[in-house]
Amino acid sequence: MAPTKKTKTKQTKSIETEEVKKTPTFTGVPTTMEELLASTGYTLKGYKKGDTVEGKVTKVTAKEVLVDIGGKAEGVVMDRELELFKDLLMALAIGDDVVAQIVVPENDRGQAVLSLRKFVTERRWNFLTDHQKNGEPIEVIVREPVRGGLLVEYGGIRGYIPNSQIDGGFQKQMDKMNGRKVQVKVIEVDKEGNRLVFSQRAISEAEAFAKQKDLLEEIDEGSTVQATITTVVPFGAFAKFTVKKDSKEEQVEGLIHISEIAWEKVEDASSYIKAGDSLKVKVTGIEKNTGKVNLSIKQLLPDPWEHVLDMFEKDTQVSGVVSKVTPIGIFVTLSPGVEGLIHISKLAPGEEPKEGDDIACIIENVEPEKRKISLSMALHEKPIMYR
Repeated sequence: MAPTKKTKTKQTKSIETEEVKKTPTFTGVPTTMEELLASTGYTLKGYKKGDTVEGKVTKVTAKEVLVDIGGKAEGVVMDRELELFKDLLMALAIGDDVVAQIVVPENDRGQAVLSLRKFVTERRWNFLTDHQKNGEPIEVIVREPVRGGLLVEYGGIRGYIPNSQIDGGFQKQMDKMNGRKVQVKVIEVDKEGNRLVFSQRAISEAEAFAKQKDLLEEIDEGSTVQATITTVVPFGAFAKFTVKKDSKEEQVEGLIHISEIAWEKVEDASSYIKAGDSLKVKVTGIEKNTGKVNLSIKQLLPDPWEHVLDMFEKDTQVSGVVSKVTPIGIFVTLSPGVEGLIHISKLAPGEEPKEGDDIACIIENVEPEKRKISLSMALHEKPIMYR
């Protein structure tokens, strides 16, 4: 007996909701959906919420992304998910393989509603890891200032820019940056720990570095320039000076190492120079591969060792201050930039002077070419058997 229309509908629905149903081969003229499927050898798939499916992208528009997942109709990505991951979803191309999760097995248009959240998030983390390795910049959205830095977002993933990685000009405007897009470099990616750290300063420094490298051709090593101290740091000071290129004046920044501030030993650079000071400096080195320029103040000052023989004669007594106590002996500052050494063998055990002590010494030998003076302690009492 032929099945009624109602029975046919029930059978068709059963076929559509089965997880996987293979149809037998049919060689005649198909008169039902089952026979049509059998004649083509097509396998109809059914899904439930939460299933993971693989498919190929068939259409990408601003309103929807369609994916062929092997069902009776294409799966669709739309609404909030399309808005949240719009940049990556719009980067998909027809034919791309994707992995999706079923959100709604069938909507009113017979389509399965899909989620590509996991797929695009995984791809996004991989993208960030690749950019950390190759150093290419990306664009993030500033969300809000937080303690110690800025909270930012890259395609739904939250990240952080520490204060140490924000340049000075940007820091002055942090309260106005919410919602703005900024260029950054990826410096740390930890997917498992959900940790993502960016550097905005690396971008500004890279731009300044590229510009400075271009200006190095206009600087002569050994030349003297008028510079302005911009920053004093524990290891010295940074200073800027003007370079002319193509009839245009540009600023170049160089480093005055603490050892190049004065001929004498400098413990605290800020006691010699301060930000804003204008002074002449000598260009002592240009590193074209790194863009660094080394500067010196002391090399424009008289070298105290040039006339050391006029100041210190052998076998004479001088006074000085202990500048350093070392295993090989005691270094004594005799005048600014000139030190002598009392070898450890010439010191009585337990009676070694301490750093900062004023002491009297005897000049034993002066070697200007080696910048070396040998000393011994001056005697305060006549030795035994002295006549």
